[in-house]
Amino acid sequence: MAAPRKPRAPRRPRAPRAAGTRETTTGAVGGGELGQAAEEIADGARGLAGWSKQIASSISVDATDAEAVISTDVGPAYPGETRARHPLFGNRKHWYGPPGKPFLGPAADARAGAAMAKYAKKIDRMVRESGLVK
Repeated sequence: MAAPRKPRAPRRPRAPRAAGTRETTTGAVGGGELGQAAEEIADGARGLAGWSKQIASSISVDATDAEAVISTDVGPAYPGETRARHPLFGNRKHWYGPPGKPFLGPAADARAGAAMAKYAKKIDRMVRESGLVK
């Protein structure tokens, strides 16, 4: 007859894991124009993430006066953007690559000019209002 099992110790709570991908663009001033500039980059990211409907629909922009955050927190976003590889069920002889292609970095590179043009309108308006340029 086997000895009775000892009760299992309760597990310690874990901190939540950071899911998804997060790219941040900061500016000294902003608000509406900064949000529009970030939305320009997010639109490019949605187009590049077309290989995954889940990622493309979850890309969001959160903008304040000083910061705009373009983020997504769905599962396939992290390996797709960072090109993380993983073994098949822990078998390190068989490694699998990530799905799709990176989307946030290339979108920021491709649409940086258009985003800066949108944000430059705010800077131009502030300079005119300050009286430095007429």
